[in-house]
Amino acid sequence: MFKSNNNLMDNFERFLRSHSDDRILVVAPGGNHGDTLIHMGLEKKLRELGIDYKAINLEREGWRRPLLGFKYLLNIASYRLGLRHLFKLYETEGFDLILFEGGGYMSHLWHGPALMMEAVRLHDKPIAVAPQSYWFRDGSFMELLQECRFIILFCREPYSHRHLTELGLPPSVEVQLAEDTALYLEAEDLKEFIRPMGKQYDLVCLRRDRESAISEELRRSIMMEAVNPLVADISKRGSFEDYVSTVANAERVYTDRLHVAILAAILGKETLLIGNSYHKNRGVYEHSLRRFPWVSYREADGRFI
Repeated sequence: MFKSNNNLMDNFERFLRSHSDDRILVVAPGGNHGDTLIHMGLEKKLRELGIDYKAINLEREGWRRPLLGFKYLLNIASYRLGLRHLFKLYETEGFDLILFEGGGYMSHLWHGPALMMEAVRLHDKPIAVAPQSYWFRDGSFMELLQECRFIILFCREPYSHRHLTELGLPPSVEVQLAEDTALYLEAEDLKEFIRPMGKQYDLVCLRRDRESAISEELRRSIMMEAVNPLVADISKRGSFEDYVSTVANAERVYTDRLHVAILAAILGKETLLIGNSYHKNRGVYEHSLRRFPWVSYREADGRFI
């Protein structure tokens, strides 16, 4: 089985090693099964480095504690409306660093900036963001960070790194490049979640949300090419075991879901990753997934790179 680059230390791992004596509060906004992969990879690395940490998933906590969930939604609304009133969602007493998990939520499409606004305005700890893709229509995110003490943003592909630099970095903000933390995982880490599924199929997992950009022509082409296609956006349905098993049992995978492609790459599946509405998928393919010889990439309009 092809191995990932776990033996090569990247910038994010170096950063974690430099904080190995700190107690870290890991904050995740919640999300789909792909976000679970991101979390698993991060926890694997934190354990390997012997780091003392506590992880909080705000979506999960919001379901368990409805008042917290309501405050979480109000904070998001406050950010969207340009208001300054915020609720504190977690406590940082006894921690040395706030670490936001990686993903794609630090953009104007999603609500990550609302979490950053709380961290900046209601807490006094240094802030780090694990490898993300960033995309903003204007400089409001960087204006928010003007108020901040030291913060480091890790980008999982160079397009986001350039994007943030072009927006203008406050003096207290550092930006570095590193790989998506799901790529700390190897096939062995996922064996316990895989069960046999019997039939042969090609998985076609395409999103239909605000990140979707695939042309109808390419969609039709994939459906004609796929053998006995199983068509499902598995990132948002069933259990995590269902998610991993569906990819593990596929003959081929066609997807614009980045972490379906990352999971398929780790498991050695022939995979076509398709571009999304901004640079995220292309950037991660060029920076990381290209090293897996069974993974290829097409733009959403069908062009190969």
